Amino acid sequence: MTCITNIILTTAIHDGAWMNSDYGSVDTLNDYLYTHYQGSRLQCVDAHSGGNKSLSCNVFIAAIDYLNVDEFIALFYQVAWDKPEQAQLMIKTDDQPSFTLYQAKT
Repeated sequence: MTCITNIILTTAIHDGAWMNSDYGSVDTLNDYLYTHYQGSRLQCVDAHSGGNKSLSCNVFIAAIDYLNVDEFIALFYQVAWDKPEQAQLMIKTDDQPSFTLYQAKT
């Protein structure tokens, strides 16, 4: 039996990347997922969007089995986002009919 949590994360383009790495601030969340959930990571899906223009934000997704949702949300709030007004986390667990939206704290 599984308990899948769907995650969608939107951020400013390359939030914190020049200081940290390719995805900057998102690395904090990816390090947590990698360490606690068998090498899992949020994957950037910007290149797979439709339309004839580039997205004006980064979009990351993941599906994680047995995610400690409260712990992950708390970590999201602790990240030092360069542009917190553009950082949004959406989470949907198996028992939820729709996503719940969390806005980074400014």
